[in-house]
Amino acid sequence: MRTRVLDVSRQPLTARVLPVESPDALAAALRNDATRRRGARFTGEPIRIAVLDRNPLMRQALTALLARDPRIHLVGDSCDLDQCLNYATHRAAQVVLLSAEPDVATVIRQVSALAALPLGPHVIVLNGQQRPDEVLEAFRAGAFGYLPWSASVTDLIEAIEMVADGMSYVLPTTAKALATGLRAPPPAASAQGGSCLDVLSARERTVLERIARGFSGPEVADQLGITVKTVDTYRHRIHEKLGVHHRSDYVRIALEHDLLRRDVT
Repeated sequence: MRTRVLDVSRQPLTARVLPVESPDALAAALRNDATRRRGARFTGEPIRIAVLDRNPLMRQALTALLARDPRIHLVGDSCDLDQCLNYATHRAAQVVLLSAEPDVATVIRQVSALAALPLGPHVIVLNGQQRPDEVLEAFRAGAFGYLPWSASVTDLIEAIEMVADGMSYVLPTTAKALATGLRAPPPAASAQGGSCLDVLSARERTVLERIARGFSGPEVADQLGITVKTVDTYRHRIHEKLGVHHRSDYVRIALEHDLLRRDVT
């Protein structure tokens, strides 16, 4: 029998300095690349996965599921955070599937500890609920993905591939929950007493609205009859003018200015 030797040498995971990878709030492009990746044939090296779950039955079910997929290399599973940190450090786990604890503070502590490691890993939180405040807290702590237990196996594998590449991932239902569940205090009035949207062009407002509704970059491009690169340009301008680049910020501004009440045309 040939013994498989795991090469744990690797380059650092995608840096979190770009807007789409920032851990400070929900990433601006939660689903921007999902359309392009969905159904794509996997051709890279197996993604190294660790599982952190205190429930033995759920942990065994996850590991059994992942072990059958050639796209995945399971480096370890544990109910203990320190052991999982060891998997990330010494076995080069690229992605950690973290089953949420009833205590939200424990989940945030676990995500923060894993995200603080020099080489990652990228964390996907698995939870039975999609409470907007808990989703946001997970991303603020450094999570790259968030999935409810109602997600399909296809969703899980897609999420693993995306976060391994440095992208963020949530289901459309989670994005909708954020859109309807987030309510932030009204922003301070500008010196001129006008709306912050006054600095945006009509097209920039439209792009902001579509992103807040949960549409991906390619979807917005298709709806408006423009290229994805042009959508990215509008998003960059919105960031420069309003100082926002996370999906949660788009949703907050859209809610504050009633942009989500009208139908999309």
